[in-house]
Amino acid sequence: MLYNFRINIIVRIAIILLLVMTGAASFIQGYTLTSVFMGVLLAFGVSNLIYYVNQTNRDLANFIESVQYNDFTTTTSARHKGESFGALYKSFNMVNRKFREIRAEKEANHQFLQSIVEHIDIGLLCFNDEGEVILMNKALQRLIHKSYLINLDALRQVDEALWSTVKHLRPGERELLKLTVENKMKQLAIQCIELALKGEHFRLVSFQNIQTELEQQELVAWQKLIRILTHEIMNSVAPIASLSSTISDVIGNGQPLEAESLQHIKSSVDVIKKRSEGLLGFTETYRTLTRIPPPNFELVDARHLVEEICTLFKAELEGRGIELKTSFPMHPVSFQADPALLEQVLINLVRNAADAVSGRLNPRIQVKVQKAGSRPEIIVVDNGQGISEEAMEQIFVPFFTTKKEGSGIGLSLSRQIMRMHKGTIEIHSVEGEGTVVTLAF
Repeated sequence: MLYNFRINIIVRIAIILLLVMTGAASFIQGYTLTSVFMGVLLAFGVSNLIYYVNQTNRDLANFIESVQYNDFTTTTSARHKGESFGALYKSFNMVNRKFREIRAEKEANHQFLQSIVEHIDIGLLCFNDEGEVILMNKALQRLIHKSYLINLDALRQVDEALWSTVKHLRPGERELLKLTVENKMKQLAIQCIELALKGEHFRLVSFQNIQTELEQQELVAWQKLIRILTHEIMNSVAPIASLSSTISDVIGNGQPLEAESLQHIKSSVDVIKKRSEGLLGFTETYRTLTRIPPPNFELVDARHLVEEICTLFKAELEGRGIELKTSFPMHPVSFQADPALLEQVLINLVRNAADAVSGRLNPRIQVKVQKAGSRPEIIVVDNGQGISEEAMEQIFVPFFTTKKEGSGIGLSLSRQIMRMHKGTIEIHSVEGEGTVVTLAF
């Protein structure tokens, strides 16, 4: 009870009043020394009262200072001031405890994220606008065989092309780069994103060594290509070899040739000629696939490009009863590309769509132009028979085709052209419902 704030104030005020009255009485009665002594006690009592009242303000100031300097270890007690101040000091302690919990959780999250950054097999490099390196994980250290980087310019010591790529890489872009470190060639996929923290801008660049994956995919691609080439060549060579053997037997028996034998030889030679021409045509097709000219970039208006292609196919599709529709956004969409090469891609896609909807009820093809964020897209949609899951895995393999008359290079050629434009071609198909092909630039 004696430690209650109100009682303490009342007692101190009572003592001060008592000192005032005693000092006044002593002064009136002529006890000068006593009155001076009472005055000194009065001054001490008043200063003690002020100090006691200001104790709460000091505690609040100390609390705010501890917050300023991130010191949340101190606790305060107000048992000596009663229940009215107990709630206040209890709140102080609760805020301190909450800050400690937040700091512990933040530290745990930091350790968790740090462990992830160091564990992943993708190199990470973070630097600010001045080029000062903020973060470099172990995967990147192993990748470039450098234990630390103080500044981005230090990448020049590793590889000039690597430094130039990282320095000029724009957020959202992806670049492939061949890097040779200690006589080992690595194929890197480099991507960049922008971060903003406390008003400061950073760039986080990821480095992924895709050499092994590329080698595996290259091996699979070669196996598929060789399998298809072998199939096509054997289809031509086998009958040629068989017919050549037959002709050799007919001629080599030493007997005069009858009219029937001569006719048989002639028809066999004709077949050999036809199959040889087919094999030559197949080889020429392969050469075309591997000799795409480099694109001549210019500003292309997507609407104009699509309308030209649709005009090219309009009469043919109307004759086959196929509806061809177009869709364009309100604002013009343009991008840098080679119009001649893109026309070849769209011709392949529209022709494929026309073959897919052939024989379907209400056959339709739609060519749309749109923007996905900042990326222009041209989309070809059909309600054809779709593509099976098995065929979807091989549609970009050269010479693979599901058509009787197809060459199997259209989609492979289209993907190569899109890659030369640093774009993508994506195909989504549901068997029995239709196909959507998206060209993104």
